[in-house]
Amino acid sequence: MFLINPSIRRSIALSMLSITVIVLVAIRVIRTQRVEHTVAVVPPALVSPFHVTLLEGVQTQADEYDWNVITQSPERETDIEGQVAIVEQLVQQGVDAISINPINANAMIAGVTTANQMGVPVFMHNLITPIAEGQIVEYIGYDQWSGAANLAAYVCEVLAHKQGVAVSDAKGKVFILTGIPGFHTNRRTGGFKYGLAQNCPEVKVVGEQTAEWEREKALQVATTALQQHPDIDVFFGNSDEMAIGAALASQQNGRVVNEDIFSVGIDGNDVTLNLIREGTLTATLGVYPNRMGRVVVEQINKLFHDEQLPYILLTPSTVVTRENLDAYISGDTWVNPVEGSPEYDNNQPTGFNP
Repeated sequence: MFLINPSIRRSIALSMLSITVIVLVAIRVIRTQRVEHTVAVVPPALVSPFHVTLLEGVQTQADEYDWNVITQSPERETDIEGQVAIVEQLVQQGVDAISINPINANAMIAGVTTANQMGVPVFMHNLITPIAEGQIVEYIGYDQWSGAANLAAYVCEVLAHKQGVAVSDAKGKVFILTGIPGFHTNRRTGGFKYGLAQNCPEVKVVGEQTAEWEREKALQVATTALQQHPDIDVFFGNSDEMAIGAALASQQNGRVVNEDIFSVGIDGNDVTLNLIREGTLTATLGVYPNRMGRVVVEQINKLFHDEQLPYILLTPSTVVTRENLDAYISGDTWVNPVEGSPEYDNNQPTGFNP
């Protein structure tokens, strides 16, 4: 057996101890040098599962960076002044950055101005429609007009299949449940009508009314709409929650969703996906709320590392049906965000800016 001299053994032990101490000190230095940030994210409200899911994505990504996240919102998406006040309070607390999904873009100019004056970088998410004034680092979101137009094209296909005719020859009556008046409602409603006109011009919109993004109000509005237009073929909700409310109203009025009436929305919330799987909702424009939340934090992190950011970051959207539901849920339909063009609130397709 090979024996090590005791003095050599002591030297080796001391060396190992020194290495251990150095490693521990290095780890401690790395930890103390890690930059911790506090960022704020302000949704319109948390009534819709969309905003809840988006914030879950925000928190997941922020946890990977060891950041603090502050989230505040009004109780209802009708509280425009309340949201502006929340933004002004947060930037005065000294957050390192803030991302806002404004209820009303024009009203939010006041909040953005305060942030600019305080030197707090401002991002906006779930929209790529620039506000009229104020400095925004980046807009992060999907093309609402084009997404709604694609959803309308799918509706044309569904009606054509039911009627056994070419898509361009499909006929039907559509009722639209709109959100709170503003750019979100304008772009989604305008894009859907455009998609109908381009793909199945004989399908007509017989009415539209706000349900303020909410399921219960949509149920009430849709119930009245069915009384006035008992031969409605399709409900389009500017949001999933309104589409769900319309589907419930249809069922309560003796209609069978996906047989003699169809209901589609926009968001891609988990509850919506479950209803599509069950066959009690027709389709949604999935816009990946959780992944969008993660992207918001990733982009803020890039700013902190002095990386160049595009003014418009376009996230994807996908028409989700029972056929591609699992692929959407697994993320197979996701594509990485790319630099995009502003979506102006001009009742024209995105990219058109005379």
